Amino acid sequence: MYRVTEVLRALRGGLPGRGRDVVPPVSVSVIYRFTGAAEDPVKEVKYGRENNPTTMVLEEALRVAEEAEWCLAFNTGMAAITTLLGVLAAGGARRVVASRLLYGTTRSLLDQMASMGLLEALYAGPPWDELLRAVEDQGPDVVLVETIGNPTLRVPPLRELAATCRERGCVLVVDNTFASPYLFQPLMLPGEVVVVESLTKYIAGHNDVLGGVVCGRGEELHRRLWDARRMMGSILQPLDAYLAARGLRTLHLRMEAVSRGASEVARGLLEKGLVERVYYPGLPSHPDHETARRLFPGLYGGVLSFDVGSGEAAKRVLRELRLVVPSPSLGGVESIMAYPYESSHRGLGEEEKRRLGITPGLLRLSVGLEEPRDVLEDVARAIRAAFGA
Repeated sequence: MYRVTEVLRALRGGLPGRGRDVVPPVSVSVIYRFTGAAEDPVKEVKYGRENNPTTMVLEEALRVAEEAEWCLAFNTGMAAITTLLGVLAAGGARRVVASRLLYGTTRSLLDQMASMGLLEALYAGPPWDELLRAVEDQGPDVVLVETIGNPTLRVPPLRELAATCRERGCVLVVDNTFASPYLFQPLMLPGEVVVVESLTKYIAGHNDVLGGVVCGRGEELHRRLWDARRMMGSILQPLDAYLAARGLRTLHLRMEAVSRGASEVARGLLEKGLVERVYYPGLPSHPDHETARRLFPGLYGGVLSFDVGSGEAAKRVLRELRLVVPSPSLGGVESIMAYPYESSHRGLGEEEKRRLGITPGLLRLSVGLEEPRDVLEDVARAIRAAFGA
């Protein structure tokens, strides 16, 4: 359960040595007074490439939000997942089974690391029984999935997958970006689980900061990740940490609003009969609706996708939008529409795109905080205009 009060309490915890600020200030210093060697370098504040007080306040609040033992914030989401996979591979965890339905850059990262001989990558599922069989048969060291897959919103059977990973002794890495810790906390699953989130999206929530976080349990991985971040200099910077913390304060309110808005827009598109197919886990027609219903608290996130039949039609829809912003991101207060076929998943081959339902006519909509009826009307008007109706 997401503990709103505890998260907010952690966010007003203040900087080390102060503790009186209701809103902790941004610590812009990159050097700190030497007081003697600390017993634990991971907790020591002496140089900005290693730790920063403002970043540490955010990490503590995220630790509470994710029900984790520790969290480490990075300067982008891709820096977070790259460091995690690199550290796991360096420790011998090199066989990776991953869902086919991942953010396109994550798949490119896996492919590049495999081409360099750093790990072996095998893709399986959806369908999810294929992924479960691959975990049972291949004996991987790491399994990588997204809570809600990008861009067709497929939801893997995470409880069954975690149980299988625990039996096989592999690490389950869950990219929880589309759900956020408000809808789901993967660390409550059994076994060895590590969570990654793009802070850029729902947690920061205002399209004005880049960041990522890795959260988990167990000190060995924590220290190895911290040491890798220290050497690479990929720590989240203090102003970005401040902005992400500001966003985290309202995460629960925004996730409620965008989830209800996305549900209304998804149902409205179906009722109007303007599109060939709508993908949203909250719809009974979605192939993973029952799984999502068991995992999530009656809310299914702020992202939906729909198919308008062709690439030409999709691009016309994007040109006709007036309220919704055509842009390749999600999770902000503004409603945003992306074109996965030529943006997030352009690096996939044609056969793989077809397999995953990433067609030339697919559009992904991240519903923001506008009135849902206004978003629906803008999208519906753009679709009608695109088809000359």
